[in-house]
Amino acid sequence: MPSDWQDVQRRFYDATADEYDENFQQANPYFAFVLDRFLEAVDPRRGERILELGASGGRFTLPLLDRGCRVTAVDISRRSIEYLERLTAEHPERGSLTLVEDDATTLSRVRGREFDAVVGGHILHHVPDVRAVATRAFERLRAAGRAVFLEPNPWNPQWYVHLAMHPRRSWRVERGIVRVWPGRVCRGFEAAGFRACRVTTVGCFPPFVHNVFPATRKLEGWLGHWRPLARTFTLNVFVARKA
Repeated sequence: MPSDWQDVQRRFYDATADEYDENFQQANPYFAFVLDRFLEAVDPRRGERILELGASGGRFTLPLLDRGCRVTAVDISRRSIEYLERLTAEHPERGSLTLVEDDATTLSRVRGREFDAVVGGHILHHVPDVRAVATRAFERLRAAGRAVFLEPNPWNPQWYVHLAMHPRRSWRVERGIVRVWPGRVCRGFEAAGFRACRVTTVGCFPPFVHNVFPATRKLEGWLGHWRPLARTFTLNVFVARKA
């Protein structure tokens, strides 16, 4: 029987899949900024095999395909997989995409040690056991593979304000934010066998500030050098290497 967390996540994303066009595919300077930082950490190269966990509405899937990667996109929500099928139907690199409905903590439908990178955006706080995801990632990476994950920073109060103001993003769905403390996530990856986990931060300013004043990207770069402040940025990027 599926566990409670699986039921909660699957039902929520099945119910909201029709909103992906509105949420993920519109031009947005803030998301473009976050995407740049995420891809900088992933460093995808043409021909690499990438396993993406929690693909959702394809916000990272498409850029990886655009860069010539062979992507296996996994999501627990069948409606999300169906959305990705429609979204990528005419994509010139559609032949390089494999879609899999699966659970990131087991990856029972994804076999082998063939991937150059395992990546995910906003997925770890939706699972009960980060170490289980890290272990599955470690098992499916090649010898020199890497894992890169983008997650909400529980030190940043904006997340709790956001949840209070958006009832559909219920605490029951998003409560895992308080489990993805940087030290805890890194310990999970190291326990799974990865080398020392590195954490960088993104997002000093709220999204609307980035969208109205794109020049804040440069200011954020400067502020990010002040570590006490950088620790409270809205997002953490975790990078761990297998060897």
